[in-house]
Amino acid sequence: MYACSMMGNELETNQRTFDHASNPDFQCCENVILLPFGRRSYLPAIVEACNGEPIELDETTDRELYTLHNGGRDLTLVYSGMGGPACANALEMVRSNGARRVVVFGACGGIVPTLNVGTLVAATGAVRGEGTSSWYAPPEFPASFDPRLTVALADAAGRRHEVLSGVVFTTDAGYRQGPSLYETYRDLVIAIECECATAAVVSARLGLTAGALLFCTDNVTLPKTSDQHYRGFADSRVRAAFDAGLATCLEVLTD
Repeated sequence: MYACSMMGNELETNQRTFDHASNPDFQCCENVILLPFGRRSYLPAIVEACNGEPIELDETTDRELYTLHNGGRDLTLVYSGMGGPACANALEMVRSNGARRVVVFGACGGIVPTLNVGTLVAATGAVRGEGTSSWYAPPEFPASFDPRLTVALADAAGRRHEVLSGVVFTTDAGYRQGPSLYETYRDLVIAIECECATAAVVSARLGLTAGALLFCTDNVTLPKTSDQHYRGFADSRVRAAFDAGLATCLEVLTD
């Protein structure tokens, strides 16, 4: 929310306030990893790998935050919860408390045969198939990630693991996607997920430098049934991609 006051003939909109939302005050690092999914799997894995210390918040927020320690360079990890609104709220929180650069690190489902399960995806941008971003920018505004950060993520990921760069489709309804969507966006997008478009547009509005590194957990276009269903860490390929992706995020954000 932007608090406005009239000064002469000028409308001042620089002071951002959150009185209506009880935005919590906490010490946030300039570099942030935003994890939108995996409270019982991906979240504890990151916290354990990075000696994460919880940031205590009161009952007014459902987000979980940790300070990650990585070779003397600290980062903030925020678990937002799934979807655009939760992602936007988390970005508002970290930006108002000092964040400058954020990487969305999460899962995606592939919709092209060239994206194997266990491949990392450096998202260059997203189709705005969700609704949250419309509150931050008009529909013609592109949901694009910072090109330098995206290249850095792709290069660092490529030194560790298989990686594919491209545009993803962001949806609000993960259970309602189907063949019509796949056909409409054939050869245009490589994966579907639930936060990237929101993250790109909200970050642009808030002045955050943003990127996204995803790991492919399933792909409906692949012939094997085992590749078409989400299994999380039960699939060793997903675990390998997660580990490589986390190492990539840590490297790029502390460089």
